Amino acid sequence: MDKTGSTALITGASSGIGAAYAERLARRGYDLVLVARNHRRRDRLATHIPAQSSVEVEVIPADLTTVYGLSEIEARLRNDERIDLLGNNAGAIGLDALENPDLDEVDRIIRLNVTAVARLPGAVIPRFSAGSNKAIINVASAVALIPEVRLGIYGATKA
Repeated sequence: MDKTGSTALITGASSGIGAAYAERLARRGYDLVLVARNHRRRDRLATHIPAQSSVEVEVIPADLTTVYGLSEIEARLRNDERIDLLGNNAGAIGLDALENPDLDEVDRIIRLNVTAVARLPGAVIPRFSAGSNKAIINVASAVALIPEVRLGIYGATKA
């Protein structure tokens, strides 16, 4: 596939839906900026994709649950004119029972599934609204509609 001249930044790009988006967008000619904490899976994907297509792949090892990690990606979205698609996919499931939660884990999941999901589009929308052919894909979960008690806070954060 010929390069499109477009670049997609994808969060949660080390596995699952994020990795699938990365592979499909690469096949469509998008250069990629892959954001994920899991360096082994992220780096394996970053090596695999260019071998299958003619796109460029950059990796950013950011943890979106931290102020520094989230700020780094917000700044990149605000300032990198090449990025014209945000794949907002990062998320985590907490398997702690609601009756005995690990409150630090609950806070981390809220920061990832709610705060990051809200802030990243907010960082890029002003730039995207000034142009055309820009897109944001926010990946959600059916658990938002049919919450399961065993998934703890996850259903609430996805709703």
